[in-house]
Order: sequence, then structure tokens, then C-alpha cells
Amino acid sequence: MHSTGERLIDRYRRLSPTTKAIALIVLVVLAANGMYVFGLANSDPISWTAGISHHLCRLTCGRPAIDPNVGFVTQSLGHEAAMDILHGHFPWWTYTQGLGQPLAGEMQSGALFPLTLLFAFSSGLMWFHIALEVIAGVSTYFLARRLSLPVFFATFAGILFSLNGTYAWLGNSVLNPVAFMPMAILGVEMVIDSASSTKNRGWYILAIGLALSLYAGFPEVAYLDGLFVFGWAVVRIFSVAHVQRLRALRRLVLGGVMGIILALPILVPFDDDLKVGFIGAHTAGADGSLALPHFALPTFIDPYIYGTLFSNTKVIVMWGGIGGYFGAGVCALALVGLFGSKKRPLRIFLGAWTLVAMAGTFNFLDFHKLWNLIPVVSRSSFERYSTPGCELAIVMLAAFGLYDFTQSVRAKRLQTTMAAVMVLLLVWGVLVSRNLNAGTHFSSRSVHIVWFGLEALPFISVFLLLVFGRLHRWRFTPFLLALVVVGESLLLFFVPQAEAPKQITIDYAPIAFLQKHQGQERFLDFAVLYPNWGTYFGLNELSDIDLPFPKAFKNFIETNLRPGLKPGNQFVVKGGLVGVEELEHSVVNHLRQYEDASVKYLLIPSSVVLIPGLVKAGVTQVFRDSLATIYELPHPRAFFTTASSSCTVSSTGYNEARLNCPKATTLLRTELSMKGWKAFVNGKSVPITTEHHVYQEISVPAGKSTVTYSFSPPHERDALIVGFLGGLFLIGSFVNERRPFVPTRRRPKHQ
Repeated sequence: MHSTGERLIDRYRRLSPTTKAIALIVLVVLAANGMYVFGLANSDPISWTAGISHHLCRLTCGRPAIDPNVGFVTQSLGHEAAMDILHGHFPWWTYTQGLGQPLAGEMQSGALFPLTLLFAFSSGLMWFHIALEVIAGVSTYFLARRLSLPVFFATFAGILFSLNGTYAWLGNSVLNPVAFMPMAILGVEMVIDSASSTKNRGWYILAIGLALSLYAGFPEVAYLDGLFVFGWAVVRIFSVAHVQRLRALRRLVLGGVMGIILALPILVPFDDDLKVGFIGAHTAGADGSLALPHFALPTFIDPYIYGTLFSNTKVIVMWGGIGGYFGAGVCALALVGLFGSKKRPLRIFLGAWTLVAMAGTFNFLDFHKLWNLIPVVSRSSFERYSTPGCELAIVMLAAFGLYDFTQSVRAKRLQTTMAAVMVLLLVWGVLVSRNLNAGTHFSSRSVHIVWFGLEALPFISVFLLLVFGRLHRWRFTPFLLALVVVGESLLLFFVPQAEAPKQITIDYAPIAFLQKHQGQERFLDFAVLYPNWGTYFGLNELSDIDLPFPKAFKNFIETNLRPGLKPGNQFVVKGGLVGVEELEHSVVNHLRQYEDASVKYLLIPSSVVLIPGLVKAGVTQVFRDSLATIYELPHPRAFFTTASSSCTVSSTGYNEARLNCPKATTLLRTELSMKGWKAFVNGKSVPITTEHHVYQEISVPAGKSTVTYSFSPPHERDALIVGFLGGLFLIGSFVNERRPFVPTRRRPKHQ
């Protein structure tokens, strides 16, 4: 009888090499997220993007991600989109954010992205990120295999890209489309490989990859990744025989067009939102002024040269524009891969893309302005969102470099040279960072040791590459080199989550009070439950952060609620207690406007003493605990109101009201008015007019009336139909390609 262990080993041996590779990629991704997976740290961004919780830390409480939108947008709005879908509703609109605004159309929620359903679970953010990392790794594996790299080297590439710097650092929706860039390129390679065949193999993978990158929820990254895919396709099509090139080009175009068609159900709402939206600083890139400071350059090979995220106050300015990192070990192997002969044009493209993109990122020689000549690039944060393409380019070059090491004596010598070059670059980085790191304060000796270890890590990695590179006669040397680079990538990836709190305790008491008493009215946050966390808990919050941001609401805030608001897409408290007091004065000065916006409650930290102006205005305390105090405004306007005071109005939902009026009048609804809204009185469609530039108003007859509302992005029905037909065409093409070929029998000629 065989033991259980022996049976498992036997089953493992019978697995295909690809299955083993995928399993290894999954295991490495789980290990890289081990602190979250095993409950040693909490990934919930509410601990550092809201003031509604207490948390416990280890050595220090740092930032586990760069972008707070991971909490404000990715988790909060993603959760609402998931719950809408699970309750059978299209997530076109959110009622709980500001005065209400588009949900799918703002894109960052990933409202129609299949993986967004994971946000219905309490640990959804963690599994959402893990799923994306696995998809990125597995797609890169298949891409490398398609480029004729053996399983070992393809697995190496897949692991490295699954642990890329964008995934390690950013956290918010920026990273969502990145997983589908290697998938789209895989589709390109399948088209190239099938150019000699009459079968249209490959284009559907390109279409699916492009469509998913758009559904994923960050169009800027999807567009810049698409430029990288386009450049790859241009280079690779010249590897096709001249007589077959036109066929390959047709299939590439078909894949690109079908990707857009499949994505129309999300692109149409996005376009509608852009037409009436404010996109802030994303219009400021045309002059090429948006660029990373030059002192940020060493972080691409030595990510923690200035310490962990935001730990060094002298370099805080760089974190808002940086989009990831590469790592020293992978860069050393990438330099080796750059000089190999196999698929030489592709290697040149990968190196050139990285060089030119980095030149644009730092605006060397005004390269940012050259990039802006490409349509739409000037409206994107190129310095941040071009990084994923560079990361994939370097990973593929590193995989080529490791493979070359096993095939060529020249590559073995080159590996030693490039490792030595990387040592010099690391030393240069230390010299560049010396002044900015001078005087850095460490909270404890343990933190100082961790900082020193992070600084030593890239040197150790490159030193091991130098040592193992000299052992090139050993059969297992490539494995050692891969182990060093993967190990470095794992440790670099692991650092941010090590700064996440190990325990978070949310103060649910004020949340429960609002859920019970708020009704359809709204609350205004004073740095307790930052937007859009109200949405996450099903609370109507006038405070708002988003991009695109409804231009009508922005203008209304600046003229009626908070004059001088900067930037225009962040209706939020800034500047600590000073910002809280400034917002208090705004409420005093515009109390009637806040009440007219159906603001019923103010949610204020308990450490703040209410200013006399609010007390005099009749604001009263209705809840208090150690963390938050809730005050009620004296005369908040109901969500539904009529011009006639003799009407009776009742409502059980945001989209339904029952009225009984002695004479004809008007019904005001304090929801943002926007094209796409429809109103019905007793089942008959009625026009909606815009009141005070933001609210919805309709006419209602005398007597009893039932009023209902619905929202759908304009032209969305057509987009759904076309997208559905495109999906049918893709499935039909896929099935048709796999039908067995049955030759037609010729009838014998009669003699």
C-alpha cells in the first residue's frame, strides 16, 4: 500500500509542466501576500484612509500602499457595484456619493469588471489583488512560452511580473488593467504564429485582453498599455513572411476592433461621464510639466533607498507620481537579455521602449512633450502610468537574459559585466540619496535595522548574481540566479504589507446611528468617515472624492457650499483640525444651502469643540462616543419635497415617491440632474428640469400620484446590443476554428 504522501508525489509527477508552472506562480503570489492571507496583517485600507478606526502596529505604522484611492474609490465603490449586481441591478448610478453620480461611468469602481464581485466579501480587496497578480503571472508565462522560451524561463518571467512594482506599491485601480497587458500581447503572438494558416487563430485572445483591460477600470493605464501592445505588434509583424503580412495585419486589426466592441458597454458610460465631468490636473500634462523629480530615479533599481513609503518627509513629493519599480537583480539580467541574438528586433524594442518611456517619465530632454504628440497622452499622468509597460519589458528581457546565460559563453561573461555595472549604479544611487536621507529619524533601533536591511538588499542580490555567475559550469547555476532574482522580488513586494496594521478595530457605533436615523437625507464628514466610505456602509455622504467628478456638482460646491475648494474633485477636509474648522465656518456661512442639499447630520471628531456659530444656528448634538460626535442641522430639506406645503409625500426608496396634492405642483428631488435620468408620473413619462443647476424637478398633477425614476447612460442600450453581438461573433469564430475539417467527397464521373 502506498502512503498518502507517495500518492500525492506520484500525482504531482504526472502533472504537465504547464500545470506545475501555474501552480508555482499561484503559490509564489500567495507567499508574497502571506501576511494578509494568514491574517498576520490587515489589508483593509480604512485604517489609513478614514478616521473611524483604531489599529495596532508592529515596529511602525506605515503606508501599505501609495494611493489612498484604494480606500476612497477601489474598495468603497467596488463594494457598492458588487452589491448592486448581486441584488440584480445594473451599477449605473450611486445614490450615496455627493448628490448622487454615475458609478459605472467613472470607471475606477470597475463596476462591470467580473472580479469586482469579490468586493462583496469582507476580504475582497485582498483576493481581488491576488487574482490580478495570478492572471498577470499566468498570462506572462504563456506569452514567454509563445516566444519559445522553455518552461523554466517562462515560469521565471511569470513570477517576476506577478510581483511587479506597480502591484507592490499603488493599491488602487491603477493596477487593474496591468494584468491584461501580457494577455493582449499573447494574442498578438498567436496571430503572428498563425499567419501562415487560413485559420484566424489568436485574434480573440487579443480582443479579450483589450476588452478586460478596459472593463478593469482605469482607462489611462489601459490606453498606455495599449500603446505598448501596439508597438510590440508593429515590431513583430515584420517577422512574418511578406506574403502573409497582410493576413496577420487584418487579424490584428480585427482583434483590436473587437476588443473595443466588446468594451462598448463600459466605454459608452465613461464617454457620457467625461462630457459632463471634471478631470482636474489630468488636463495639465500637455506642456510636459508633469514629471518625476530626478532624485526618484534610483528608486527604480533600489526601491527603498529613501526608506519605506512616505517614511522620508524630504521625498514625499515623488510618491504622488511614481508608478512602481524594477529591482536591481531583474535589471542586471535584463541588460544581459538586451544583447542576445534570438528575436533581436523584439529585444531592441523592449529596451528602446523602456529608455524612451523613462525619458518621458523624468522629462529628460523634453521627452514628455514628444510623448504628448501621441493623441490622448497629454491628458494622462504619463510619468506614473507608463511604468507597467516598462516593467513587463524588463521582465521579458530578464527571462531572455537568463535563457541566454544557459546557451552562450558570451552571455555568461556579459552577466558578470552587467552585475558589476549594476553595483556601480547602486553606489551612484546611494550617493544621490545621501543628502535627502541625512537626518532621518528612526523611532527605534529595530526600525533602523530594518532600514539598513532594505538598503543592503539590492547589493546582496547583485553580489550573489556576481558570485553565482562565476559558477556557470554548474548545471544548477541558472536555478540559483533565478532564485536570487525571485527572492529579491518577493522581499521587495513584501515590504509594504509588513507596515500594514496587524489589527483594526472599527468604531461601528456612529455608523449604526446614521444607518438607523439618516433615512434618505445626507451627512457631511469632518475627517471621520472620509469619502467615499459612506458609500461602503450604505450611508448618504455629501462629501465626495472621485475622478471624473460631476462638473455641475463641482461648480455648485464652489459657489454654494465651499468657495475656494482645491482641487475641484475632492470635497473633503484637508489640513487636520485647521481643515475641520474651515469646513465648520463654511457650514455656518452657507447653512441654508447645506440644508437644501438634504444634509441632516454633521459627523465630527469628538476631540473638536463645535464653533459658536454652529451652536447659535441651532445645530444640536444627537450622538457622541470617544471617537466621533454627530450633530443634527435644524431644518434639513427632505429628499423629496413639493412646492405646495399642502401635499403629502411618502417614499420608500430613492427612485419612488407617492404624493397626494390638492392642486398641480412641482416635485423637487435633491439628486444630481444629469442626462440619462427619466421620470414617470403614474406610469407616464414626464420631462425633468434642473433646479439650482443640480437638482431634479418635475411637474405633478392634482390628486394621488406615484412617481418613479430610472437612470441609464445615454445610448447604453445600443452599446449593450453591439457588445452582445460582438461577443456572439467572437464565440462563433472560436468554435468554428475548432470544428474538425471534413473533406468534401467528390462524386465519381459517369462514364
